[in-house]
Amino acid sequence: MQRRQVLAGIGGLTTMSVAGCLGGSDDQGTTLWHDFTDAEQSDLEDHVAAFNEDRDEELNVEQVPEIVDQLDTAIPSGEGPETFGWAHDWVGTYYDRDFIYDASDDLSIDLEGTFTEAAVQAAQWEGGVYGIPYASEAVTLMYNEDMVDEPPETLDEMVEIMDEYHDPEEGMYGLSCPPADPYFISTFAQAFGGRFFDSETEDTHIDEDDFVEGVELLQNEIWPYVPADPAYEAQIPVFADGNAPFAINGPWEVDGFRDSDIDVTVTSMPDIEGGDPTPYTGIQLWYFTSNLEDAPEEEVETAVEWAEWHATSEDAIVSNAQNHGSIPVHQEYADDDDLGDDVAAFAETVSMGIQMPAHERMDQVWNPVEDALEQVFNDQESAEDAMDAAAEEIRSRWD
Repeated sequence: MQRRQVLAGIGGLTTMSVAGCLGGSDDQGTTLWHDFTDAEQSDLEDHVAAFNEDRDEELNVEQVPEIVDQLDTAIPSGEGPETFGWAHDWVGTYYDRDFIYDASDDLSIDLEGTFTEAAVQAAQWEGGVYGIPYASEAVTLMYNEDMVDEPPETLDEMVEIMDEYHDPEEGMYGLSCPPADPYFISTFAQAFGGRFFDSETEDTHIDEDDFVEGVELLQNEIWPYVPADPAYEAQIPVFADGNAPFAINGPWEVDGFRDSDIDVTVTSMPDIEGGDPTPYTGIQLWYFTSNLEDAPEEEVETAVEWAEWHATSEDAIVSNAQNHGSIPVHQEYADDDDLGDDVAAFAETVSMGIQMPAHERMDQVWNPVEDALEQVFNDQESAEDAMDAAAEEIRSRWD
């Protein structure tokens, strides 16, 4: 799943149904939407097929590119899914827009007794339960073993390796990473104590010195080594084609890199002199949409039972971890050392980070910050001026 980037260029909906058909309307039963990668989707379909065995009310599955736009249109009109998969940071804004359903009275499992504390908190808002957590995630450092012998322990070591390979005239780069995407570069932007947003103060802090220092770190140590086009689609092939020693990306991209015959190893983020790597982390939820408010009882049961089953099924938890680097949030598996090196590396980076704010105001932070980062990346503005302007724009949106 692409975290902040829902890949552009694919219009409409693509149905990949285990049962039923497209649309999620009243006569089509209980529908799940997702934007998983092909490899993730294959396992999801297997899991749904297992869940649907011997059920009268089956769960329908639909792959939905540009899921953000589709949900924005479908849910207010009473269309769309009864459940969908995404990270927890939409809970606040979707609650504010009446997009999600409080399933507190429908649950059969004890959240606190089943999941990690962070996962339980992510599923709740204003006293309600709006989803079931099934994994945590973060982007982290990956390297091509044909180019890098050992993972760099510090950013300085990483820069030395990037500098060795970086030769844009020959199509070679030091790093593959969407350089202006706040989620992907949060490790560095927040390394000196700066924060995109503080839920307690309900304010952005991107115009403060410690955040600007993080952006300047990006300018000096990261951005010189990525392709000139900041778009996600332009960055990924660089590593997938073997033209960069490093990538910063999430578990959703690992299978694709390996399918491209890259001997990729997932590792934790390197130490940063004078600071601490502080990536944003997410909790993946099966959200319950407001379509369940007036839905038949069997549809509510199907949506809730699916989320509970998938989040507690050993087969689903283990296969997601071993096949896709998905970090379990179920208490019995969260510290399991036998789930593979990918999971261990992602988990190490998650331990460094902070959860993305789910506050509804955060929804107004992403785009202005990304635009400001892109201006700095393109040498159109200084870090200080760009962040000052972005902060002013964000606060004007809240007024």
